[in-house]
Amino acid sequence: MAGPRVVVVGAGPAGAATALLLARNGIDVTLLERAADFDRAFRGEGLMPTGLDALHQMGLGDALATAPSRVLDAWEIHLDGELIMRVEEPSTALGDRALRVLSQPRLLELLVSRAAEHPHFELRMGHALRDLVRDDAGCLRAVRVATPGGEHELPANLVIGADGRASTVRKRAGLELTLLPESYDVLWWKAPLPTELKGRCAVQIFASGPDALLAYVSWDERWQLAWMMTKGGWREAQQRDWVGEAASLMPESLANHLLASREAFEGPAVLDVVVGRCASWHAPGVLLMGDAAHPMSPVRAQGINMALRDAIVAANHLVPALRADDDVSVALEAAQREREREIVRVQTLQLREVRGQRWARERPWLMAPMLKLAPLLARRGWIQRSWLRQQRELRFGVTPVELRV
Repeated sequence: MAGPRVVVVGAGPAGAATALLLARNGIDVTLLERAADFDRAFRGEGLMPTGLDALHQMGLGDALATAPSRVLDAWEIHLDGELIMRVEEPSTALGDRALRVLSQPRLLELLVSRAAEHPHFELRMGHALRDLVRDDAGCLRAVRVATPGGEHELPANLVIGADGRASTVRKRAGLELTLLPESYDVLWWKAPLPTELKGRCAVQIFASGPDALLAYVSWDERWQLAWMMTKGGWREAQQRDWVGEAASLMPESLANHLLASREAFEGPAVLDVVVGRCASWHAPGVLLMGDAAHPMSPVRAQGINMALRDAIVAANHLVPALRADDDVSVALEAAQREREREIVRVQTLQLREVRGQRWARERPWLMAPMLKLAPLLARRGWIQRSWLRQQRELRFGVTPVELRV
């Protein structure tokens, strides 16, 4: 085989960005995606300053400026149908790193199109990994792939598994995922945009008792809704008037709009939230990244942002080793070591936030007097400053990530 041959499995943000960075540096890379296109029902849309900074470092800043997106302007928290807190986003101060929702299919198309500018890159859509093929000494030599025309083998020295929380690469490599104590379902759907929300892009959180619903104006001018449910709760909810139950968490005007527009919904889709991380992200000839290595909670939109930072760190370590045709095992270990601290911290912060929200919702008798003070504190700016301090690591990262190749 002439030179190192890399196969990246999964054309999500982690896989597409990694393939771009490797191809740009002269590494032969084939990107496999089992779907025929990028338009799936559920894809993360939230970009934090961490993810935006990663994309700017990749040289995509100008293209991002014209991609379908909306800059977030505020967070609004409702309790029992009443607005009790609004926190303004410092979007002007953050500039092109301001939080936004962006079409992930368009982002993936951008990453892939930039990778395709390099002769070392190949994209194969509709190709699903079946197995890793090793020689008698245990060295990786190929991957077995299922295509519309049947199964065949592709030569590979290194496989990068960026194929999500149900990663086939992880299973075939024998790497174990340890689950964390955070398990629930998210019901995800879109509705026509309420008139009162036009021209705005606030994240709205509606809570009542143990239930919580999140909504925002998406990049396509539709109303994106996410209902956090107990694990398996959708099986019971769909037997009832689930739209009515979701609407009961909202102020009257928004509730009436949701009820009246149910025939125009896109979805719903159920996201099975699995949160955890592998003790080892690598095996001989294999590296996991993104949700394949450490599936994230959807809380505060960390998945896509951590995946893009994974791609930068992986490229930093892999490119020199692959260019020299060296044993990549040291680079694989170094990539995990550099990323693991931030992943552990972010998952801890996400879990803390989920538990804190649940604790507050389950104790309305204690929270009610505190919430009466919230509007006054918000007017004085205390709430906003406290909120932004609490969210700082989730927005800007825990460790520095700098593209060096």
